[in-house]
Amino acid sequence: MIRTEHQGLLQSLLAAVQRATHDQPVLVSAVTKVDWIDPLLFYAAGRRLGYQERLYWSDPEQRIVFAGIGSVFTIASDLQKRFPYAQETWQRLLDNVIVNGPASLFGTGPLLFGGFSFDPLREKTELWSAFADTVLVLPAMLLTMKEGESWLTINRFVRAGEDATHIYKEMTQLEEQALAFGNGTLSEACSAVEQVREVQPAAWMDSIHRVKEEIRKGHVQKVVLARELQLTMEHEPDTVAVLQAMRIGQPDCYIFAFDYNGACFLGATPERLVKKEGNKFTSMCLAGSIGRGKTPEEDERNAAALLADEKNLVEHAYVVEMIRDVLERLCEAVNIPQTPGVMRNKNLIHLHTPVEAEGDCSLLTMVELLHPTPALGGTPREEALRLIRENEQLDRGFYAGPIGWIDYEGNGEFAVGIRSALVSGEQASLFAGCGIVEDSDPLLEYEETKMKFKPMLSALGGYKK
Repeated sequence: MIRTEHQGLLQSLLAAVQRATHDQPVLVSAVTKVDWIDPLLFYAAGRRLGYQERLYWSDPEQRIVFAGIGSVFTIASDLQKRFPYAQETWQRLLDNVIVNGPASLFGTGPLLFGGFSFDPLREKTELWSAFADTVLVLPAMLLTMKEGESWLTINRFVRAGEDATHIYKEMTQLEEQALAFGNGTLSEACSAVEQVREVQPAAWMDSIHRVKEEIRKGHVQKVVLARELQLTMEHEPDTVAVLQAMRIGQPDCYIFAFDYNGACFLGATPERLVKKEGNKFTSMCLAGSIGRGKTPEEDERNAAALLADEKNLVEHAYVVEMIRDVLERLCEAVNIPQTPGVMRNKNLIHLHTPVEAEGDCSLLTMVELLHPTPALGGTPREEALRLIRENEQLDRGFYAGPIGWIDYEGNGEFAVGIRSALVSGEQASLFAGCGIVEDSDPLLEYEETKMKFKPMLSALGGYKK
């Protein structure tokens, strides 16, 4: 990799043309500071510019917000060794890249965005046919909002014999077009929901009884079972409007959207899997939940009840134990509080334990070892996954899988793709799951999933108070 902080873009393009060979193009990544625009408008501009691939991402603190359009490079694979494959493929690309712009700006320059399916061993269905088990894209253009400043990255492969001056004009024109489109207004009209259909709710509750029997026999301690809610819309929903509804209604969550191959996976998830910045890792344990109260007093009573509830505390402890084990094997310093607190979202209160660690492990290796935590799969992991494959009524696809990004410095962040939906044309599938332990009540778990459907159902226009 070459970084050309003090060199103009045209000079970088000339250098790339000289360096490129017949079978090995050079990636030029041009980073420029730009005036502030709403990243959601930039995301919307992608469709008007003719791009099928789009991405949107914001963290709960709004420290980093991304909007990306187009793709110049895609890792799409169904290989089971998907994390090493993605790491090796990304590193090979970075061995032949020229980054033109300020050095070491977290979240700018060449950056992969995308995700991994929950379980590559699960039999595939038509529902997730648009996505491979691994899909990571390098956007043609990426707008990064970071700590009040805006940066635009344009990525372009340069081949031997190309005209550097022509490429320079092309990239400059592309920047002007994208930023001009970003000066529009946001659509607030969501498509009306014509039909809501629960997918086999009785069979899902029956599967809880079967899993509880396995728990009683001592084969497994916890299994997370998910179910699907299918929506038929009046017309194809505008995902810009859906994202706008989510960032207004769920400001304390990760807001994400990934348009790929004619479908869009999007959601508002409260749960970070892992973040890496330099040698610092941050994660969280989020398991065990209760509904929000209708008054501040009731909300406090619910939080206190959750903190004293043995079932939820046991479920939470499984997650803490597993994450601690992974981090202590990979990192020199690990900091995890002894007791959980609570995290409040719009509809739910969760048991929450923050996690910090320091080490030199790669981000994708950490993602591989952490996924799925007991909060999303169960424990022991392999036995829980087997029972999910045998009993769940759906192909999870990217639901509950890692969704996020990694940059050319190895920094990045992955969240867990829950509170999410898959939208394809006029159809949308929403997903929600619950952790099943020995004393789980199927009817109460069913009611909990109904609460977990609410954020996406509301954003899509299908939930009214």
